[in-house]
Amino acid sequence: MEPARALADAARELAAQATLSATLDRIVALAKTLVPGADSVGLVLARSGGLRSVAATDRLAADCDTAQLEAGEGPCLGAAGEEGTLLVVDLADGRWPGFAAGAVRRGVHEVLACPLVGGEWTGAALSLYAVAPGAFDHRAQDLADLYAVHAAVAMQSALRADDLRLAVVSRETIGRAVGILMQRHHLTARQAFVLLSRASQRVNIKVRHVADLVVTTGVDPDDTAELVRLAERVAGPRRGVRSRASTAEQVEAARLRAESAASRAADALHRSVTTLLSVARAHERAAAVHLRAAAAGGADAGYHRRRAAEHQRAAAAARRTLRARRDGSGTG
Repeated sequence: MEPARALADAARELAAQATLSATLDRIVALAKTLVPGADSVGLVLARSGGLRSVAATDRLAADCDTAQLEAGEGPCLGAAGEEGTLLVVDLADGRWPGFAAGAVRRGVHEVLACPLVGGEWTGAALSLYAVAPGAFDHRAQDLADLYAVHAAVAMQSALRADDLRLAVVSRETIGRAVGILMQRHHLTARQAFVLLSRASQRVNIKVRHVADLVVTTGVDPDDTAELVRLAERVAGPRRGVRSRASTAEQVEAARLRAESAASRAADALHRSVTTLLSVARAHERAAAVHLRAAAAGGADAGYHRRRAAEHQRAAAAARRTLRARRDGSGTG
């Protein structure tokens, strides 16, 4: 099957998955099938926290992804960051000593790591592992790059759908907790929600978690000690009840929060610029793949030229936005 048709079929299959976990599992499975030379495939993703392994075709890929995350180095971290697609043909080159030795012991000879670019995460990469030397040629790299664009679109849609599902569940849980408190304490809906909100602030957990504890255990939001105990039993030790601080402590805490907010704002701007640059590069690579396919001729040449033009326009738009943000922030 021609690469363009295989990618189109893969995109349709990814879009047909019913859940986030099914989409992630299918992303790695299709990558192994589509990209010549791939023996194992893993996927790492970072949203609100650091990178974590979210899908793998087998134990080899899972172990290799985990080894990179634990070592804090490796091609998947580079691809998920700012380095773009990385093809490693010699793991013994000394670049990632904390990861390479273990990978070689597991029989891995080559790694092809491709970034997945999207607005629903701060970093993501698809890692393809080969046990045979010379497994990944330029055709495999081009195909992996193009597939990564389709995978990113599917993953972004799945994450948004999952977030919406969680939001609906949270709203239902909060509504049930409000109803319980209205009946128990003869409150209005607003008063019951205020009770949940104040408990959330006291014990430093989200309102939906307080509501879930009220619904599942019957605990009263005013019973701070029991709320803390139950929350720690469910999710491990938390920061607990906030104690009353002195004025000096409050001033210091406010200063630290301001510094933290400024740091988060700077990090967000950096991630935004990095994401836009990755998006532009991904579209440029995709355009190059389609242009090469068009140059080869054949019945699909017109299709490939149109797709190349679409990717070129998308890349140009991303770079215009990137320049505007850099100019606005004063970054170089």
